[in-house]
Amino acid sequence: MKNLLPANLAALALSGAIIMSSCSKDDKNETPQYNVPSTYSFDNVDYSSATIRVNMMVKLDAYMKKGTTVKLKQDTVNFMFNNTGNPFGDAALDASGLNLAEKTADAVIFKGYMDSVVVASQRNDVQAAEGASGYIPRGTGKIIVGANGNEYGQAALKGMMGGLFFKEAMTILSKIPQDDNNTVVPGQGTAMQHHWDEAFGYLAVPADYDSSRTYTSADANRPLLWGGYLAERGKAIQAGGILFEAFRKGRAAIGAKDYAVRDEAIKTIQRTWERLAAAAALAYVTQPQGSANIGNLGAQFHALSEGHGFIASLKYRAAGSKLSDADYQKLVTIMNTSFYTLVNESGFKSLNEAKDILTKTYSL
Repeated sequence: MKNLLPANLAALALSGAIIMSSCSKDDKNETPQYNVPSTYSFDNVDYSSATIRVNMMVKLDAYMKKGTTVKLKQDTVNFMFNNTGNPFGDAALDASGLNLAEKTADAVIFKGYMDSVVVASQRNDVQAAEGASGYIPRGTGKIIVGANGNEYGQAALKGMMGGLFFKEAMTILSKIPQDDNNTVVPGQGTAMQHHWDEAFGYLAVPADYDSSRTYTSADANRPLLWGGYLAERGKAIQAGGILFEAFRKGRAAIGAKDYAVRDEAIKTIQRTWERLAAAAALAYVTQPQGSANIGNLGAQFHALSEGHGFIASLKYRAAGSKLSDADYQKLVTIMNTSFYTLVNESGFKSLNEAKDILTKTYSL
């Protein structure tokens, strides 16, 4: 997997198209007019730490996916989560001094999901039943699930997308206004610029991201993790274009010390990224109810496992979220119910409760 960090940001800055910012000189605040580039191309950009962790997670996810045909090793999962013993076979990752564990909120929970994948993989040749892990057919393949039907590999990946990448971005952005924006470190910019860049890195899109483009697995510099879901679940709410523009506009505003625009960009990113997670969760609590999926446990449990992870992501939403704590806890309670119960419940009562909360809260 190619690192998403651009090789030559300076060249991009010179060659990339520039669009004019709507921000102009203000007689009171003396805010200078400045340009917002059409790509994420600025001086002193470095979000390599975010990119490294994204690529680590991609590799860990790829290993967990082997569990349908291979009996996974607990040590390998441990090594990849903690980056010990050169587990990735990639010097840029292995020798980075970074790992997934150190930045993951609720690490015990998400590591537990990974460990459950290892356990379930030992029974990848035994058909699962309520109360017993194993495999369930899905399409022409199969998935491996725990005793409650959860495909823990999906819960782990989507949960980590929340507990690490979304959480880090939301935490960084909430602290941006307190950062120093005067002292420049060559290669990184000011503390405010550097932290903003790190938050952008966790979105995992290329510097020349195009929300109208259809990326494929053949694109070495394609969006990953959250970046991939901008198209898969965020297209209807235009999340890709909105987030990419807000990140570019905010970074340009920081350079010009236009803090009003910066703060508006922060709010836009927080609101839109959370809404993206909610839109994905909504799709996955709705899919099991589709006529084509009723009775198809592989399709139903796969969707619910993804929904489980995306709903977990909402725990790390920014202050001021439209989602109340009570409604969040209701969503968690529903998704922690045995999937066998959820798909056999009359009228999908619990899943429709989750659907209603997400639809009404986020205007989806």
